[in-house]
Amino acid sequence: MSPSRKASNALLRQWAAHVTGHVLSIGSGTDEDKQGGHYRDYFSKAESYTTSEPGPSPHCDRVLDVRELEIDGQSVDAILCFGVLEHVDYVQEATDSCYRALKHGGLFLAGFPFNQPQHRAPQDFWRFTEFGIRFLLRRLFDIEELNAIGDPAYPTTYLVKARKV
Repeated sequence: MSPSRKASNALLRQWAAHVTGHVLSIGSGTDEDKQGGHYRDYFSKAESYTTSEPGPSPHCDRVLDVRELEIDGQSVDAILCFGVLEHVDYVQEATDSCYRALKHGGLFLAGFPFNQPQHRAPQDFWRFTEFGIRFLLRRLFDIEELNAIGDPAYPTTYLVKARKV
């Protein structure tokens, strides 16, 4: 387990501990946190936790395309979206879709890779800087926290806690 994964999980545990209501995990895979647990368990105060993947998976509750979330608008209290947006061709559509799914004041908890090797080719499109993240989210969300994971000058990932405005 990498130090960056440990740091990311620790920060997500802090954020998730206060989340209530309905949580949607996008691109959940098996929902394993690579430390022997599941991200679902981080959200202990949530009323529900729904996992999703863009195609059928025995580990997920729903098949959802993040670019067009087919759920009732403004029905989700929090969205967990880690390790997903770098694989989405139209990333602005994806963030817009998350915005529409969230209730007013809902949380968008997202991970954006920066210094990571290529993976899941050929569906590996993007790496994000702090400035690109701020630009991407500027119209939709108030960024409450934006944390560089790893070396601050060359982070592995940025984790963002943002609230729908």
